[in-house]
Amino acid sequence: MKEDYRYKEKIEKRYNISLWIARVFGFFSLSFFIFFFSTPSLSRPPQTEFGASTAVRTVFSFLTNKENEIKGEAKDRVNILFLGMPGKDNNAPYLTDSIILLSIKPSTNQLAALSIPRDLLIYLEKEKRYSKINSLFIENEKDPELIEKTIQKITGQEVNYYIALDITVIEKTIDALGGLNVFVSKDIYDPTFPTPGFGTELFEVKQGWRYFDGKTVQKYLRTRYSQEGDFSRMEQQQAVIEALRKKMFGLNLFLDMPTLFSIFKTVSGNTQTNISNYEIERLYTLIKNISYDKIKNVVLNGGSKDAILITDTFSFGDQKGFILKPRAGDFDYSEIQYLAESIFYK
Repeated sequence: MKEDYRYKEKIEKRYNISLWIARVFGFFSLSFFIFFFSTPSLSRPPQTEFGASTAVRTVFSFLTNKENEIKGEAKDRVNILFLGMPGKDNNAPYLTDSIILLSIKPSTNQLAALSIPRDLLIYLEKEKRYSKINSLFIENEKDPELIEKTIQKITGQEVNYYIALDITVIEKTIDALGGLNVFVSKDIYDPTFPTPGFGTELFEVKQGWRYFDGKTVQKYLRTRYSQEGDFSRMEQQQAVIEALRKKMFGLNLFLDMPTLFSIFKTVSGNTQTNISNYEIERLYTLIKNISYDKIKNVVLNGGSKDAILITDTFSFGDQKGFILKPRAGDFDYSEIQYLAESIFYK
């Protein structure tokens, strides 16, 4: 019996040593790669920190398994504002046409995504003017403060972190992952999908599970030629984010290292965020084990009988445009705030 115990003890020690060697090897391999191949990042506000040295510290944080409480965790709700931009090949590259408030409830391992339509009309009291919410990021010279404060006012929720992303990154990321399995809830037939140079083409997808490459996902994220227009597009964005989350968290830090290197190169040069290195590690820990049945997706839609928002037109100077506004009254966000507050219990 003693011999069996010693044998098991010896095997366990060897395993622990091997695990540590693997971690150290992974750390130095990634450090080497980052040092020689890191790409310049997009211009961003001074408070944003996501360069090569930060990446090395992030990897070290992963390897040493440090856990630090992050913003919002003490209140059992971590809110991350996701801003998706169409990218430089489009007419308005920095309009945040994808606006999603991601909320994590650590105590119950729940994740909620609240999509806010880009055409929501807002009033900027300080500047005494009206605008659409998707223009605030670029109007404030890519400083997130204005849109963060506006989202806080609309939802009643504190924004702890933000991520602004050129969604062309998603195409390259998905190709690096070898494609993405996405559930398409409704048929899509878009005969006038826009192409570079102001051209158009046919984009068609049938309902059901579909395995997309990066280019097809890009189209799926952007098309609005479906039954409910922009509201369907927001549901499509949430479906892609969930599929991407599941695939990313299924990767192995060491076996899939070449894939992770490729994704890091792509993302680091096209992302703006205020999430620090240790906070990335903690967020990873919080999100990776959330099961599908613990995820809630909600879209603020308009036009239907029970919708929180109503459709209208509004004159911006000499131009008239389509807008959405609260059914409770102009700039009355009480219903949206109730929805955001109770999103985990709906």
